Amino acid sequence: MKLLCVDSEPVYREIISLCAEKEGVTVKAVASYQEAIIAFESYAPDIVTLDVIMKGGSGYALVQKLKTLSGKRFVPMIFLASHTTDSVMDKCFKAGADDFIPKPFNEMLLNIRLKTHMRHVELMKEMYRKNKALTYYQAMIEREHEMAHHVLDHIQNRSDKNSEQVAITRLSAASFNGDLALIKTRLDGARLVFVGDFTGHGLPASIGALPVMQTFFDAVDEVVCVNELAVRINKILFSILPDYMFCAGYLLLMTQEGGITYWGGGMPNAYIRRANGGFDYLQSSHMPLGILSMNDFEADLQSNQLNSGDTLIIVSDGVLELKNCHNEMLGDDQVKALISCIYADASLIAAQQKIELKLAEYQGESEQLDDITLVALRSSYLQ
Repeated sequence: MKLLCVDSEPVYREIISLCAEKEGVTVKAVASYQEAIIAFESYAPDIVTLDVIMKGGSGYALVQKLKTLSGKRFVPMIFLASHTTDSVMDKCFKAGADDFIPKPFNEMLLNIRLKTHMRHVELMKEMYRKNKALTYYQAMIEREHEMAHHVLDHIQNRSDKNSEQVAITRLSAASFNGDLALIKTRLDGARLVFVGDFTGHGLPASIGALPVMQTFFDAVDEVVCVNELAVRINKILFSILPDYMFCAGYLLLMTQEGGITYWGGGMPNAYIRRANGGFDYLQSSHMPLGILSMNDFEADLQSNQLNSGDTLIIVSDGVLELKNCHNEMLGDDQVKALISCIYADASLIAAQQKIELKLAEYQGESEQLDDITLVALRSSYLQ
């Protein structure tokens, strides 16, 4: 710890130096305004003591100058002054002083005040060190998140883009989205679809996204059947996810003629809005992916059919559990009413835009607590 003593009287320079050195503080003593500025820049003290009156300038001006020179460093400025009127003390503190001790002073009082400011300096130094470490780790985390986003987005971009046959809405509750919506048309013209909802949201929820995406697109290239793909994904997630995490999802294959073969586990029922306004459903009858071992996993499939004018809509829990400003969930009935009205539109893209707007209106200023995924599909052959 270093102290700069600025005092025009040699006796006070000596007393202050002796008191500080007893506390293990290294002291540099100067007598004038200009010497103080030079010493402050070269010596970089942790604490400064000074008088109101000094050679070459005033203590008020010196405090302001030294505070400027200290920059982000916390350097306590302690006035030791013979003038002790209220107006003098007021000017000292307005100039930037951190303490005021009248002359002549008691050595014990000076030691107590000095120890107090030494503790303050140490605390501030520790805070600066911790802030620097936090800033460093925050920058590292941001770089890692950026890299993770880049990798996930790069693979996600292999999915089919929105069109009059495919419309995908993914709204994240945090920086990372724990939901997956992968759609890819195979060489045989059939469309392979995976809509997944990992436990929770944010980065932890996206832990299994990368291997699942890679497995999905490999299955597209290899023309793997749906039940085999379900087995592959379950095997991967069972091996890598902690026991409190899983992935609810739909895996389905839709032919050009509208035939649907699907596996569903842990998801809300998917809606099929028929052209006549009626409803049918895909049922999620299995356990989510990543829970059961290979021996216990069930990969049996179900089927359905999209006819001309029909729309298949798959939603994650985040849609049904979306809350408004009154803490009321959107729920199945209201989602069904929105689907019935909006997906009567001949344009799938227009319908998707309308439902996104309706979801935003319902949420209002309330917090989004879960990732939202809504996928709408129509058969290209039947349009």
